[in-house]
Amino acid sequence: MANQPNAAASPTASPETVEVNILDRAYKLVCSPEEKPMLLECAAMVDTRMRQVKQAGKLQSADRIAVMAALTLAREVLSAGPGGGSSAASGSAAEIKQRIKAMHALADQMLAPQETLFE
Repeated sequence: MANQPNAAASPTASPETVEVNILDRAYKLVCSPEEKPMLLECAAMVDTRMRQVKQAGKLQSADRIAVMAALTLAREVLSAGPGGGSSAASGSAAEIKQRIKAMHALADQMLAPQETLFE
């Protein structure tokens, strides 16, 4: 038994399904075990922001709430850039754009299995 490799530590560990709740709606997403903590943190952040948007305005449509939440999160990321904020995570505009692209790609990857549920 001691000779068996640890699947969680393996760089080729198989993807796992993770269920997250955002604005009282469950989403099943697929990610690698290494990405799971970041995915859960991102989902919690999105859920929190969407609840704030919903409470602050008259928006009730989940689509509109999601767009407003995305815009406010993107604004925070961009305002943390040079001269725009005091965040320790700030960087050049190119670095920030690269981080946004990476987050977008990760979101696309995680949501792709969801699209088959709505066909």
